[in-house]
Amino acid sequence: MKSPNFPFVVVPLLALLAVLPANAASPFSANVTFAGGPPIYPVSYSTSDALFQTMFFSSLHTVKTGYTGDGLVAAVGNYRGVNMNFDFTQPFTSELQLTIDSLGITQLFNGGGRDASAQQLYDYFKSSTFLTQLSQSLAQSSPTDPIAGNPNSLMSTMVAADFEQSFTADFSNIGGPETAIATGTSADKLTRVGIGLEYGQMKQGGSQVSNVTIPLSYSIRNDLDPRRQLLLRMPVSIVDVEGAKAYHLGFGASYRFPMSQRWTLVPSVNYAFTASKALGSTAQMATAGLTSTYYWRKPGYDVGIGNMLGYVTTMPFSYGGYNYDPNISNTVLRNGVMWSVPTVLSGRKLHFETSLVDTRFFGSKLYADNYQEVRFSLGTSRSAKAASVFRAGLALRHMKSDTGFNLELGYWF
Repeated sequence: MKSPNFPFVVVPLLALLAVLPANAASPFSANVTFAGGPPIYPVSYSTSDALFQTMFFSSLHTVKTGYTGDGLVAAVGNYRGVNMNFDFTQPFTSELQLTIDSLGITQLFNGGGRDASAQQLYDYFKSSTFLTQLSQSLAQSSPTDPIAGNPNSLMSTMVAADFEQSFTADFSNIGGPETAIATGTSADKLTRVGIGLEYGQMKQGGSQVSNVTIPLSYSIRNDLDPRRQLLLRMPVSIVDVEGAKAYHLGFGASYRFPMSQRWTLVPSVNYAFTASKALGSTAQMATAGLTSTYYWRKPGYDVGIGNMLGYVTTMPFSYGGYNYDPNISNTVLRNGVMWSVPTVLSGRKLHFETSLVDTRFFGSKLYADNYQEVRFSLGTSRSAKAASVFRAGLALRHMKSDTGFNLELGYWF
């Protein structure tokens, strides 16, 4: 049996991207009522920006061509589950009232004309004060928020990618570090490039969510002690919420410090960015963490424990007239135990591994502040001498009452 090659990893990615859902109902809509008549139900908007412009004359005239710009108009907007009431409270006046009960917001705008009042409302929606309240509310109430509060959010995927490289992937074949230091020679491979593919599906609060992730990595071993490693990573993810897509891009670095023959500490730093025009959400985020790994070698199998303590926080930035500052920060604990046993398949020596992983967040309120995973994988030996390493795995996830799965492929060369 030959080692898997690069195309073996890339081709499934193209296939998975092709089958992701492409169309779904917009997460932004409004019920608009003119002069006490029945609501025009529903009016869908392609972006959050279009929803924020509901009360402009041009937008209202598109909904009802007979609108003259001076009658009573009331609208109930829906921003990914958050209801927003926009009302020109009286006919022939320019007073525009905004009420968002879930955020405790009541604001009155009067610009001397209806479009001027609508502009004041639009400017308010773009302010950092409002966007902070909205982002924090969605992280608490939405099971599919791209920033935080669920396993497919940016906050969770950053933590998972860090732990994956520090423990789950690089600590795979648990006896490896001890073997590497005992047999290290100048012929051992000191650098390794990793590329992977993950595809998952999960039902989150009634919405079908899928994800495709390409975890790219690069590791450099110390030529005097192969257990010492600089680990670099760049995970790229596409998350699909009923056809509305969010994009995550991250960068991270960590370094493995062997404290003893079997105990290693791995400090790390990470930066990531998420953007979703379809979901009206964007954020940048940074994390710092420390992962401890320890293993026991037993007759016929190995056991390893990974414990991660981290801190993750969003950071403010401005783009396109919007001032983003979600102000979401959490301390995170991610703990896992792994069992590894050598096996033979079609005459080839492999390692079968299974692990349990628990993730918990403390700090800003989230829709789900904890979730669990059961992971299974099968792959070749990760030794310092191996020209390449391949692993395939399955992860089962549980969040509140929701469950899902991830299929994972990894190739290091």
